[in-house]
Amino acid sequence: MSKQPETAWYAASQLAGLAGMPTTKPGVINMATRESWEKRPRAGRGGGWEYPLTCLPKETQAALFTQLIAAPSAAAAPALSAPVSHELKDWQRKSAEARAAIIAEVKRLAGMAGTEKAVQAVIALAENNELPEQLQRLVPVANAKAGSDGKRTLSRRSIYRWMAESEQGFAALAPRISEGMKVPAWAPALLGLYQQPQKPSLKKCLDDLPSVLQPGIPAPSYWAAQRFVDKMSKLDLERGRMGPRELKSVRAYVKRDTSQMWPGDAYTADGHTFDAEVAHPAHGRPFRPEITSVIDIGTRKSVGWSIDLAESTWAVLDALRNAVETGGIPAIFYVDNGSGYKNALMGDEATGFMARLGITISHSLPYNSQARGLIERSHQSLWVRGAKDLPTYMGAPMDREAKQSSFKITRSDIKKVGTSSLLMPWAEFTAWCQDQVDSYNNRPHRGLPKITDAEGKRRHQTPNEAWDAAISEGWNPVEVEANESADLFRPYKEVTTRRALVQLFSNSYFHRDLEHYHGEKVRVGYDIHDAQHVWVRDREGRLICVAEFEGNKRSYFPMSAIEQAAEKRAKGRIKRAEAKIEEAEAELAPPALIEHQVAEQLPTMDLRTLHADLRKLDAEELTAANVIEMPKSKPARPMWDTDAAKYRWLMNNREHMTQDDQGWLTWYRNTSEWEDLFGDIEMAAW
Repeated sequence: MSKQPETAWYAASQLAGLAGMPTTKPGVINMATRESWEKRPRAGRGGGWEYPLTCLPKETQAALFTQLIAAPSAAAAPALSAPVSHELKDWQRKSAEARAAIIAEVKRLAGMAGTEKAVQAVIALAENNELPEQLQRLVPVANAKAGSDGKRTLSRRSIYRWMAESEQGFAALAPRISEGMKVPAWAPALLGLYQQPQKPSLKKCLDDLPSVLQPGIPAPSYWAAQRFVDKMSKLDLERGRMGPRELKSVRAYVKRDTSQMWPGDAYTADGHTFDAEVAHPAHGRPFRPEITSVIDIGTRKSVGWSIDLAESTWAVLDALRNAVETGGIPAIFYVDNGSGYKNALMGDEATGFMARLGITISHSLPYNSQARGLIERSHQSLWVRGAKDLPTYMGAPMDREAKQSSFKITRSDIKKVGTSSLLMPWAEFTAWCQDQVDSYNNRPHRGLPKITDAEGKRRHQTPNEAWDAAISEGWNPVEVEANESADLFRPYKEVTTRRALVQLFSNSYFHRDLEHYHGEKVRVGYDIHDAQHVWVRDREGRLICVAEFEGNKRSYFPMSAIEQAAEKRAKGRIKRAEAKIEEAEAELAPPALIEHQVAEQLPTMDLRTLHADLRKLDAEELTAANVIEMPKSKPARPMWDTDAAKYRWLMNNREHMTQDDQGWLTWYRNTSEWEDLFGDIEMAAW
């Protein structure tokens, strides 16, 4: 702010009537002459003399300062041209601004009367609450502490310190705070209890704290501990309570920009367990199917989907086939590290689908679902949203009582009539899924640019509109020829030929042309739904033949890969169920334990009396007629594993055969097994 040195000199007419001055102009002139004030000729019209502020009485100077401070120029805002530190807290910034305003006023007054007089004048006016209202309100803010009695104002030392600090920039005016938080002696022990994966409460940690504190260290109060915890970084505080994976939910992340991507630049896929129950296609009982979705990253369009009984490579393969036939071959296939995506069927350089389709497969880092938030979020719009309209919805938001009621109704209906009206049939469910995909692709997506539609409404593009816009700009999908589609999506596996046969999934396939490749490795392509034929190619990809099913040891008819997977899944369920049955039976029949019995004291007996009683027995009474012979115990009938074992036992224990055993023997002797095993022996015995 510019200095105004001319205002530091005053004419007699300006001083008349002020505190400490005569009330008339001549009186002021007489006083100046009598006290020999410094003077100089007054410039301008009228002439005369003018006197400097420094030679005036103190009360007159204070009156002049009051006039100057009250002038409009005194209300000027502090200079903020210096950079403002972004590390300052709000209260620090406000205090620095108040100090800058007071310093600016002191510097303005110093140009007229000197720095010291200006500082003393501002202090005196602040103590008397005579500063202009806007400056008086800044005094306690500038102090940062108003004092215990609330009357603390300004001091000479503070103002000079603020003036020196202002030379270093605005941020230097801010009140100082401690460099770091003081760590109490009990803090490490408290954090050791608090930062556990069980996430104990602070109250529980304080209850356990005295047992782990070092002698001589007192435990804090709950509020002292709470204040310490509140001052800590939330990320540092949660270490230990959260593992590295869970900490990702509170750490910074990088949002990926897809605005420059064309359709087909990258597809992403993921499986989702449906949140409602439908009828199983095989037996009609309620179950939750696995839906695999494929989304185009650039346009958010759902380009492919598939349904299976469980997440598997076949579900991924079928969804990819649907996506390629619908939207074209992508450049990148971005998926997780699940077994359905990371396997030889998908990634093998010779037989995998990615190599044959020319797609680069990219896997996200393990346990890093945030990187694939687009496909994770699409499940909500595609499947969860629609599942909530079904009566068998089983998601977390579903009312627990309503969920239990639906569960009981479907199970009761299945038990009574084998089906339930609440369960959507499989064919109807697949049609419902296609409707959900169509609805999603025609719904505005907030991840896409905004447009003005035909009705003049400003909204986001739909995935279909974004896809069509790219086509209108000259983009064309990389399509699969119709005559190549069938073989392109046929999985291949390398096997070794043996005598014109190839063995695949326990099935044998035969063709005479394979005789020329005996002992060599060939590529065998198969249909996951039909096991009657396989397509055999050499290692360079040339078709050798289409081999026919010849036979296998396990089944008279060939079993397809899908059927084998279903059989394997069913056997696993049976095995798990048997384990549960065994566990339940063990609970019903716990091991026998010998209970503690209180010992009984037998009466004492004189041995001489006992011997005398025995001698009284007449030996003649111990005749054979009086001796009771104990019957011979019957051998226990075992559990036989085979009919042959039962036959052998009966032959060795003929006296224990029953009438039913006689009938069984008549039947068994007429079987081919008896003829093979025992026929010759019986004939020899005769």
